[in-house]
Amino acid sequence: MRKIYRPASIFIALITFFTGCAQLASLKKPIGPMESFVPQNLEAESQDVQYVSKIESFVIILDASASMKEEYNGIVNKGHSKFAVAKDILMRMNNTLPEVEVNSAMVTFGHEFLKPLDKTFIVYELTKHSRGLLEGMLNGITIPDGCSPAGNAIKDAKNLLLTSGGQNAVILISDGEQLIGSPLKRVHDLKEMYGERVCLYTIFVGNTVEGEKELQELVRGVPCGFSVTADEIASSENMAEFVKKVFLTAIPKQVSTIDIDTDGDGVYDKDDECPDTPKGAIVDSRGCWVVKGVTFDYKKWDIKEEFNSNLGNIVDILQKNPDMSIRIEGHTDNIGSMAYNIDLSEKRARAVKDYLVGKGIQASRISTVGFGYKNPIAPNDTEAGRALNRRAEIVPIK
Repeated sequence: MRKIYRPASIFIALITFFTGCAQLASLKKPIGPMESFVPQNLEAESQDVQYVSKIESFVIILDASASMKEEYNGIVNKGHSKFAVAKDILMRMNNTLPEVEVNSAMVTFGHEFLKPLDKTFIVYELTKHSRGLLEGMLNGITIPDGCSPAGNAIKDAKNLLLTSGGQNAVILISDGEQLIGSPLKRVHDLKEMYGERVCLYTIFVGNTVEGEKELQELVRGVPCGFSVTADEIASSENMAEFVKKVFLTAIPKQVSTIDIDTDGDGVYDKDDECPDTPKGAIVDSRGCWVVKGVTFDYKKWDIKEEFNSNLGNIVDILQKNPDMSIRIEGHTDNIGSMAYNIDLSEKRARAVKDYLVGKGIQASRISTVGFGYKNPIAPNDTEAGRALNRRAEIVPIK
């Protein structure tokens, strides 16, 4: 009888061992589709700074063991498998990370019940990162199964980073259950090899307090990094903060020379035809100081009362800048002879001067000149264009 039942006992023991390691549990069908996620656009987050990568390389370690087939009892995508939630969190991270210069690699552990217990799989080695690369690799990962040799995956990450000479990050996403392969020792090996050049970040996608503590303990073994849960970084805002902390540094945007406005009049230098206008001056689209809104009727040079408030801007600037002198330039449309229009434009310039002097500005600070129709700012073939050309401009004299 002993010989008959011994093989059966061994068989039962093996089944018990592998069942405990692989956790071959049947799962309920997911309740519904995965939650939608709209990533925060970090590239357009601020007009003052731009984000660049603060690391040279990162390695993702994804738990693909049997325990990850269990339903996730957290908040984000509750009822789906932990493995599906883990991949979704990585997708959210991937879609939030701007297209910066950084290298990436991926390692998984687990996968198959009949594979060796220490089985890991290098999904792809260190290469230039892109959203499409990581997304494609995540979509191609097989169904989770087998044991959890997290320590061996950390060792793989250490070896993958040998070609990276800068700052690095290792991101481990797991439920923290039944991790084997001496993961804490492997973390210490990581520290021994890279020191402060590597940070470890763990993302807990699990249901047990023990599993969460296991991941937190691993982070303590390296100089930098932290541990978070899937729920804590699931929102667009929180994922953006996670991505910034792990991957990015903000630097002031370099202002293009074509976007410089030296005199602060609202017109970029490349378009500014009058680059020395004083602060507060009202300018037109060319950046030139104009008697805003003041145009003259045909053959007229009188200042209309409706323009008094606009002329007050010039008075105010001259009062604030007592050392400033100005030249008032008169202009006309092209109807009539040049001689006639030169005279008319001079009368318009003097009319503006007379107004300013009447408001207390010293006459010696103001000179006038008339250009007739030499310098149009609009076509003279329409009434609207001709009206714009009947104008007065102000030029500061230093």
